[in-house]
Amino acid sequence: MSDPATPPGPEGAVTTVTQSAAPVPGGKGLDPAKAFAALGNPLRWSIYQMLADGRAMSASEVAVVVKRDFDGVSKHLRLMRSAGVLASKRGEDRRLELYYIPETIRRADGVADLGFCVIRFPQRAG
Repeated sequence: MSDPATPPGPEGAVTTVTQSAAPVPGGKGLDPAKAFAALGNPLRWSIYQMLADGRAMSASEVAVVVKRDFDGVSKHLRLMRSAGVLASKRGEDRRLELYYIPETIRRADGVADLGFCVIRFPQRAG
């Protein structure tokens, strides 16, 4: 795709697609197919939206918010991390892993630049 397009994304998010090929040279180095597959699941998409404001959360914290079991949420978080759309770091407790959208992707609260598209999440009231 040569011209950027701005189709509406799920749940009001707006995406700007700038390329549709494999990892963008000089971009984030993400594979678009893997990134879209990782974000294409409704639960993973809601988790990604939750982290769009820059917070870092553990799998157990995410599981409580989305009302799902820890093991399933942990698997979804690891899948998003392996696709490169999330990163993780150890918390204060060595057993605690915190997941977040890396600064190389999150340009501002509610904006994720994947290199081949930009996602602008709707602002939450409150």
